[in-house]
Amino acid sequence: MDLPKLIMLYGGIGDNLNKKQQMMIDGQCTCGYREYARKYGVIIYMTPQNCKLSWENSLTANEAVRFCNDHPKSIVWSVKHDPLKDEKIISKIKNKKVYYSCCNRNMINDICDISLVDTTERLKLSKKAKLHIKGKDPNYWLPINFSEKIYDYVLVGKRADKNEIYFLNRLKEEVKDVRTVLWIGGEAHRNKVPRCHHSINLLPFVGQDMVRDNISLGKIGILFTEHPAEGFPQTFLEMSMCGLPVIYNCDAPMNSKYIGDYNIRLIDKPGLVSAAESMLFRMNQDISNKCRTDAINRYSIEISYKNICQQLGVI
Repeated sequence: MDLPKLIMLYGGIGDNLNKKQQMMIDGQCTCGYREYARKYGVIIYMTPQNCKLSWENSLTANEAVRFCNDHPKSIVWSVKHDPLKDEKIISKIKNKKVYYSCCNRNMINDICDISLVDTTERLKLSKKAKLHIKGKDPNYWLPINFSEKIYDYVLVGKRADKNEIYFLNRLKEEVKDVRTVLWIGGEAHRNKVPRCHHSINLLPFVGQDMVRDNISLGKIGILFTEHPAEGFPQTFLEMSMCGLPVIYNCDAPMNSKYIGDYNIRLIDKPGLVSAAESMLFRMNQDISNKCRTDAINRYSIEISYKNICQQLGVI
């Protein structure tokens, strides 16, 4: 099936280089949206960025309008809220338009045809709200053989806002045998990590390729978020696509389209470590393969983009 081309308008309009966006362009931080542009079209930044690839552009608002009007059959996807972008670009083009805000503010954009939300609860916000399946590229998020995995548990996050320290403290108290733990992004929180008999490796957070390569070194993902602003976390998709079943809290943000038989285990907070240990005891190559299969069948990037096109009524 031929899908419509995609024009992704990322971020807001500005006269100065956006440092965070440049980090994404340079591969120094993760970005789940550039994968869509690379596969299906282009990404446009409306700030003066140093772009490098054929599918990324830095355009003024007027240039972006002309670009969209030159490709009237393309879907325009506005990522992140910016009233100036709505005024100067979105309201001036006739393309089919979709909107997504990755934070818990400004989740609905009435100028666009639909607004994507990533949890079932957020569907109540508007009739324009449609449930989003975030997509990952299976050819990028690759697993390794189970025999090559050197860590029992993997944590990912540089803000330490997903109960990472809680998990490490409970692991220290509840598990006497030595466990190996990798915390990608945990280097900044070294002084909070308990001294214990477990082997805990803390890494800085230095780019998407490094995150992918290190996630695959683990057997089980731990993602226990209680952050009130969080949507369904990208890290879950990345871990499970790499063949790691994820221990996830049952009262966290939820989207049933992501949940398969092998890629996730829902548990309450007191049972976090025991659930992780139970999964670790059963883990093998077969479960890892089935976990990745669950991920590919539910939220590969092809499924995600096809879902957007169906929501817009263009296929």
